Amino acid sequence: MNLVAWPLLIPLVSAAVLLLLRGRRIRGVVAVAAALGTLAVDVAIGVRTFTGEVLVVQMAGWPAPYGISLVADGLTGLVLILSGVIGLLTVLFLAISLRHPPRRGTGPLLNRAREAFGAQALLQFLLMGVNMSFLTGDLFNLFVAFEVMLVASYGLLLLGGELPQLREGIKYVVINLVASALFVVAAGMAYGLFGTLNMADIATRLEIHGPDPRVGLIALMIGLVFATKAALFPLGFWLPNSYPVPTAGVSAFFAALLTKVGAYSLIRTFTLMFPHERDAQLIVLTLAGITMLIGALGAITRRRWRHTLAFANVASIGYLVVGAFMGTSSGLSAALFYLIHSVLVVFALFLIAALAECIAGESYRAEGHLDVYPWLGVAFFVAALALAGVPPSSGFIGKFGLVRSLLEAGGTLRVAVAVSALVAGFCLLYAGMQIWRGFFWGASDAVHRVHLPRGATSVTGVAVVLVLALAVFGGPIFGAAERVAEQLDGNRDYLEAVLPAGQVRGE
Repeated sequence: MNLVAWPLLIPLVSAAVLLLLRGRRIRGVVAVAAALGTLAVDVAIGVRTFTGEVLVVQMAGWPAPYGISLVADGLTGLVLILSGVIGLLTVLFLAISLRHPPRRGTGPLLNRAREAFGAQALLQFLLMGVNMSFLTGDLFNLFVAFEVMLVASYGLLLLGGELPQLREGIKYVVINLVASALFVVAAGMAYGLFGTLNMADIATRLEIHGPDPRVGLIALMIGLVFATKAALFPLGFWLPNSYPVPTAGVSAFFAALLTKVGAYSLIRTFTLMFPHERDAQLIVLTLAGITMLIGALGAITRRRWRHTLAFANVASIGYLVVGAFMGTSSGLSAALFYLIHSVLVVFALFLIAALAECIAGESYRAEGHLDVYPWLGVAFFVAALALAGVPPSSGFIGKFGLVRSLLEAGGTLRVAVAVSALVAGFCLLYAGMQIWRGFFWGASDAVHRVHLPRGATSVTGVAVVLVLALAVFGGPIFGAAERVAEQLDGNRDYLEAVLPAGQVRGE
């Protein structure tokens, strides 16, 4: 069971070691080795949890609910594997890209300064915070994990000190501090009401607590905290301008994973502790439906690579949360599949954007690059169609499952959200075709050929191949998502693994 602690220990130790090392090459080797080790452990946890096993470590031997519980079930295994894959690809891309100019018209000096001042170490601390958020079994340590993650993200967002970083960094820090303060208040209210912050213990107590408006208030407050972290409307105004300003590899990691931590926390807390708080769930569902449209419409209006994709990422978060909160098992299964799709396709698109910015700058209004960079055009075309949900891509599989589940569930709200999902999909397709027409289409006479780092293009290629593989193996992966959704229905295995014998309801 100590296997569960390794996704925290490996990034923590490697981050400390990276702070002590001075050579750029040795730092890169240590960072890659740590990412490989973390991925290996994540896969080992995922293989065991996908069979229905729940892994638990009670830190220092203190039994729940008195000690710190680290818990891994099928949902945890799924997100840990995603974290490990994206973490490894980000470490590789970052190590390569920091040796080169961040975009056309700039020099490599700023990126070298970022590398020298600890970008790789901060990324390992960030991975530790992300993994801790996925593994923790109580609300207070979830707050601690969020703070570890956020402090590291503050450093990565501001590292380099460019004016856009400082301007957007202030908004990013302030909104997350406000959300963290609200989280502390909600956790304090939960402790005052239940006498515990262990999520499994709270779930058991709620079964015998009976109707109480205070429980609904706590659920709503926690939902608002995680909705802010996940950038749901109207609480996600900080994301579209914040995520594009760090260096490209960090920006891709932020977009692919950090907002998914908020979505994961929403799924975990509401399926485990608050499955009967229908009013709070309907509020989150409504916000998610609006988020899809806002993100898709925002993507149409932008003219810079990563700013457009940041809005598209907001829309993908809306799709994910809609599936998780429609109140059906089929919707949750589709949401878990879409979670995998969203992480992979958003990461691939941000890496493609990073290469495009090296070629022609931040704006995608520079036509004619298809003849000169045909492989980059193919990669973008594949990822953009997947983002929009065009068949037979993985995006179509996920969105079809979401829309079908919404229509089967029925009700005015769910039907309206289904229509919103379809409209947002067409808007995302239009935004992707705008980039295709503006950057790749047209005459190539005036295109300035730029030598792109081979390692960076290789990592981008791997990311696109993963997007294709998700479509090819969509059936088995969707089946795995259905099994995870079944584990979340009632969470009995989770509760029995965490709590002492005889404490689970019904025993």
